[in-house]
Amino acid sequence: MKLINVINNYSGEGDAPRFYLKADTALLRNNDAFYIPEGMGRVIASPSIVLRVSRLAKCIGERFALRCIDAVMGGVCFTAAERLEALRGEGLPWDEAVGFDHSSALSLETLGSEAMSQEAYLYINGEERAKFSLGEMRFTAERVVSSLSEVMTLRIGDLIYLNAPVEVVAKAGDNYRLVIGDKVVLNFDIK
Repeated sequence: MKLINVINNYSGEGDAPRFYLKADTALLRNNDAFYIPEGMGRVIASPSIVLRVSRLAKCIGERFALRCIDAVMGGVCFTAAERLEALRGEGLPWDEAVGFDHSSALSLETLGSEAMSQEAYLYINGEERAKFSLGEMRFTAERVVSSLSEVMTLRIGDLIYLNAPVEVVAKAGDNYRLVIGDKVVLNFDIK
């Protein structure tokens, strides 16, 4: 299983979706608490709508791309901000800043494709901190899936994180709740 993180859905960078990959050990499941890793410095959290791939896809056209998605999920990606800046500055791969263990929270709840048209909300300690939707993305879900399938074969179970334009500093003691439509899909603590 691949964890694919699209990074320019809400920015003007590039004329096609840009992304990076994470190992499956980056998954944080079951609403388990996220423990801020020691020595990582400031850790940033970014909420995400996640698409789950349901069939093999290679060079799939946009017209058929959503046939390859069977579920919409919620997620939160964590990034070691200073480490990422240092790696970028040296022209090195980002893996240790973005792909560390449990750096990608994933919801237990799966929603149908109708959830793609609904808004998502991130609440921290009960306060709304972000509101976003797929409709605000520069690239449609169809375009993202099609573009990714031109670069690599998408396999059953692959997860595509469509990261939101919002970043917050992760602080121990906070509670994160991610809602898509009216469904709470994630509810976990930061430690």
